[in-house]
Amino acid sequence: MPRPYVTIDEIKDWIGIELANTSHDTTIEIMRDSVEQAVINYVENDFDVHVVVNEILDSNGSDTIIPRNEPLISVQAVRIGVKTDGSGGDDLNTDSYFVVTERGGSAVVLQGFLQPRGRAVTRLDYTYGYEELPPDVKEAILLSVEAKFRRKGRKSIGLNSRSKKDESESYSGTGSWDTKVGLPVDVVSMLNTYRKFEFPTQPMATRNP
Repeated sequence: MPRPYVTIDEIKDWIGIELANTSHDTTIEIMRDSVEQAVINYVENDFDVHVVVNEILDSNGSDTIIPRNEPLISVQAVRIGVKTDGSGGDDLNTDSYFVVTERGGSAVVLQGFLQPRGRAVTRLDYTYGYEELPPDVKEAILLSVEAKFRRKGRKSIGLNSRSKKDESESYSGTGSWDTKVGLPVDVVSMLNTYRKFEFPTQPMATRNP
């Protein structure tokens, strides 16, 4: 998915700036690019579509094959009983398995039989990623750019609001800032579901109960 993920006009509309007002465009563009990179760095995911060929996985005699990357878009090939380089083995017909693509977990589930036990015996060729940016990720980017814009020049990155005499000033509803991640704390929690799970070097599949 090509960047940028959100347009300058989308950000201006979100913040409440007239689209014809271009005086803040350069600042918004810089903030947008910074936020999008911070999101990618945090979740370790560029929300693009990727093709994986010859991914070799372990098996403990299960009926479930869990790829290293998700969410699955499609599966091009499943081969059982391969050598460690992915050669050999038997290709499965598409009617001998089905693909689970639920958010929070993707898997290839075998129908009526189990994988053989062993290390590096299963091969997957598949496509994963996002054909469209998830709406909550887009919202997280918009919220973060807004928070940066509201705080610009106020030295208020770690504050929700501040008071002076009888007046108070609120910066945004995104809460305090995670300076390590480079995003508001509340936005970071929105993105946690998209963080890449680190598998062991050779992940072991598990059998469905």
